Amino acid sequence: MSSDDVTGQAAGGTRRRDAAATRRALLLAARARFTQLGYDRTTLRGVAADAGVNLALIKRYFGSKEGLFKAALASTPRFLGGDGEFPRDRAALAEALSRQLAAGAWAEFGEHPVLMLLRDSGDEQVAGVRRRALEEFGRQVLEASGASSAPDAQLRAELLVALGVGVAVLRSAVGLRPLADATPEDLLGPLHDVVEGLLGPPPR
Repeated sequence: MSSDDVTGQAAGGTRRRDAAATRRALLLAARARFTQLGYDRTTLRGVAADAGVNLALIKRYFGSKEGLFKAALASTPRFLGGDGEFPRDRAALAEALSRQLAAGAWAEFGEHPVLMLLRDSGDEQVAGVRRRALEEFGRQVLEASGASSAPDAQLRAELLVALGVGVAVLRSAVGLRPLADATPEDLLGPLHDVVEGLLGPPPR
């Protein structure tokens, strides 16, 4: 373990971390800042301070702010799949949506991590990363829909993606109730209806 992999003063005094733990701490801090502040307003100094490590470690592990953003995005739990596999049918899709769009689902981020993909950076490379992530989400919804050959299937899948993004934005920016306080149980029935109605009849 390098002497650089050391946190600042914490409740129990200065603690040493191995490289893997330091990297995890930086990613957690970066995800929270990118989600809450966006790309432009997130500073490497702020991320390092939140993680309790030396600023130089960000360049060591991620190379740059763009590299840190890409790594933070890649390490974020999949919006619908969580730590497991992405839903493979409509019932599982509705259940996953109800769980991931419920109040308090992403407490560790402060806000829904999909917001990390929405705040414009003005950087075309970063914008490309964000766009590809949302396209992949749409592709996975399309796969779960069972109707990938329908002429407007891609559009329907992207509309469902937009629904999830809209819930995150309303909760963050407006706090609209009862949506902001809805539990998975509250959401499951309505979202099941939305999934079936929006994705259209499955192929016979």
